[in-house]
This record gives sequence, structure tokens and C-alpha cells, in this order.
Amino acid sequence: MMADQFVDKCTVCKSESLGRYVKSVAAIEAGETLLLEKPLLILPASGDKRCTNCFRFAQQYCGKCLISPLCLECERHSDFDCKTLSDVVSSKQQPEIQVELLKKYFATYNILKCLLLYENPETRDYFEKMLQMESHLDKRRNTAVWKDHNRAVIQPLIKSNIVKRLQLATRCNEEFLQHICGIWDVNSYEIRAPDSEGMRALYLNASMLAHNCIPNANQAIDDQYRIKIYANRDIDKDEMVTISYTNVLMGTDDRRNFLREGKYFHCVCARCEDPTELESHMSTLICNKCATNKQEGYILKIDPKTWKCSNCQHCLKTEQIENILEKVKEEVFHAQDDIRHLEYLLTKLTTLLHKNHYIIVDVKQNIANMLRTIIRNSLQRPGRQLYERKIRLCQELVVLLHIIQPGISRLKAIALYEMAIASAELYRLRFGEDEISAQELQEYLRKCEAMYRESMRLLLYEPPETPEGQLVKSIISELRDLRSDIQILDNPLPEHDDE
Repeated sequence: MMADQFVDKCTVCKSESLGRYVKSVAAIEAGETLLLEKPLLILPASGDKRCTNCFRFAQQYCGKCLISPLCLECERHSDFDCKTLSDVVSSKQQPEIQVELLKKYFATYNILKCLLLYENPETRDYFEKMLQMESHLDKRRNTAVWKDHNRAVIQPLIKSNIVKRLQLATRCNEEFLQHICGIWDVNSYEIRAPDSEGMRALYLNASMLAHNCIPNANQAIDDQYRIKIYANRDIDKDEMVTISYTNVLMGTDDRRNFLREGKYFHCVCARCEDPTELESHMSTLICNKCATNKQEGYILKIDPKTWKCSNCQHCLKTEQIENILEKVKEEVFHAQDDIRHLEYLLTKLTTLLHKNHYIIVDVKQNIANMLRTIIRNSLQRPGRQLYERKIRLCQELVVLLHIIQPGISRLKAIALYEMAIASAELYRLRFGEDEISAQELQEYLRKCEAMYRESMRLLLYEPPETPEGQLVKSIISELRDLRSDIQILDNPLPEHDDE
């Protein structure tokens, strides 16, 4: 059931401000695996009822224990869990277990799965280790999430009488159950269900890794739900090992809000503390006053209440910035799935937001995704403008990722891969139209080969059965075809005169 520990080059430390965290005790090279760990438990995302055996959506309940959700194809689940719940449900002891109440509030099963760890002597120690995880109980108390858990999980569990039959009965009060809910909310990792929707997994060791918006380690989860932590750059001795809890393409305020609301801390990493986000300008606005005077001025957040132009010192209140961004987001929402509308909106937004602003990056990503679909559709005949547009969007993303995600980056790898595909097709198109010579085509294709190789290098550390790992196989296949084209250009077939 349980996992490997961190490699010998890492050690677990503890501080009042961070709680438990991981530090290197020796130099670690980029790409080196630091941890490969199986999950302690896997649970559905909030609001989902999934089979406790295979994690597909559940349409029935176990015929023996009457409580565990199962899909139509699964008849069994954990023998220990099933027997324990069956004994509890079938017991003649009063008061009677309210099985229908548990089925009505099916999120109760998530906490039952946690409590069953204690019931099993083989997993009891893991349960006690789980309880040592941070739940931020005091910060969550009487919040909306606290009340929601109380309504949909804790009160149904208590009123169903089932916790009274468990060995933990004397400990299972509202506070204790809220602590377990908090542990899951704060420490779980999002993973892919078999249908690619979200689930949650808890890892005893990986949960100790601290956050940084520019981390020195990446996490990847394979098809068996094992988490792999590996260094994305060289890590010095005595350096804290960090991962990112957020999407790196979010702006500072959004990242901080996500961390504050879900992880209960205020991020003070180098990127968050720098108004320019390390010169990436992912939250920067264009100063309208400077633009009117044909000057370059950027509006940056100086403090929680004030945004100021770096050139003319013009100030705006945070409320004004928030109103601007809300209107922009609404426009972007209404333009979704319409590539022409998005391109028009992009032109409009670049007069208001920095070209790297996270909203503009999001729009560019949407356009790039639509272009990918067009380019890969064999029925479409994309013109050179579409290829050129796709290449330009990929280039801009790669340049940005060099700043905010230096080192080994799967986002960078995917952008390079898609840029290589579009570039190769564009060069072949230009050669077919006699714009470039065979020698020039060969030189361009070698540049594409370098992009493929770099993309593959960045993805080699991903588990083989993940989508990113599978992409490596596609790159190898396309590299083979590309090299064949280059070789043919090296040794062109002899031309024959028509007789």
C-alpha cells in the first residue's frame, strides 16, 4: 500500500511558519527523481459519486455492505472495507444504521474511507500519520466550506449512527471530522479519473513539499496514480525543495487568492513579491495616459490598494483595476470558440493589457488550441497564414515560460512540439510553392528537428503512461519521418526526362 520515502539527498524538516517541509542535504541534478509514491487514498472530487473499486462513475451500491458505491461492471471492492461495513450495517445493535441517509449524502463515504484506515490494523499507522497533516482548522472554522462539510458530510455521518460502531467512536466528534475534511482539502492532489475528469489523491510524503510559484521540482502522476517528484533544475545543498500548487499561467492576485482560499497562506515568493513578476508582466496593464502621449508606461500593483504607472506615476485604485479586468473577462467569455472574435478581441486588449498579461496569454492559448485542431484535421487545408500564426503564438509562449518556468517544463515542451509541427509544414508548403530551395528546406527542417529533440528532452522525465509520456512516442515517430525527409534532400532522386 505505501510508498517509497524521499531519496537520501532529501530530509524532512519542521518550522513554525512552514510546518513540515523538505530540504536537500546534497546537490541534486536536474531531472533527478526525488520521490515515487503510491497514494494513501483516492477519493472522488466534490459532488461526484465514483466506484470505490475502479473510480468510474457509480450507478449502484455493493450488495454486501450496502454502502460502498460501485459501477455496473464491478461487483467487489476492498475485502476488509466490505466486511467491516457489512458487520456494522447488519449488526442488531441499536440504534440502527441509517443506510439511506448515507446514500443520500454520498460524500460521507469519503470520510468513511479515511476512518476505515484506522479499523484495519495494517493501515492504522498510516491513519495516524495522516492526522499529522495540516488542516488549518482554526482558519476554516465557520467559513462557507466548514458549513458545507457540516451539512453534507459530518451531520449525515453522525445522524446515520455509523461512526458510533467504529473503533474511533469516542474521537469522532464534529471537530475531529472537520479536521479530516480539512486535511483532504488542504493536502490532496488533483488526479485524472479514468474518464479524464478530476479526482483527489492523498500522499503522505508528497504532502510535505512546500509551494513556490517558481518551484525547483515538478510533480507528475502516472496511470497507477503514483506521484513522481523530480528536480526541474539543479538544486543546491540545503535548498528547500518546492513544487507549485497553482497554474503558472495565472496572475499574482489569482495565484495568491487560490492559495489563500484553498491552502490558507499568503505567498511571498520572489515572483509574487515583484510587481513585474520577474519582468514577465503577467499582471501588468498599459498606462492609457502614457499611450496617449506616445510614451511607454506600465501600471503595476504597488500595494494592496494602489496601482501606479512606472513612467508617469499615474495611480489607480485596486477597485478600478478589478472592474477593468472583470469587463475584460466577460468579453473573453463571450468570444470563446470563435477564433475571429478572439483575434479581434486580442488586438483590442493589447491596447489595455501588457502582451504577457495572463488574460491575453489565455486568449492566445485558446486561439492556438483552435489552430491545432485545424492543422491536424486532414480534411482542412490550412494556408500559410494559419501556420505562421500558430508558430508565432508558440514562440511567444516559450519566451514567457523561460521566465516563469525555467528549467524542465512540460508546458514548454508541448509548445516546442507544436511549433515544430507547424514550422515543418510551413517550410514544406513554401518549398512546394518554389519559395525556398531544397537546401534551404533541409536547413529549416534541421531547426525543426532541434525543436523536436528539445521537446523530447523536457518530457523524458514524465512517467511513460501519462499523456505527456505518450507524447514522447509521437515525437519519436515524427522525428523519424522528419529525418527521412532530410536524408532524401541530402540524396535527391535522379530526375528523368519525359520521352
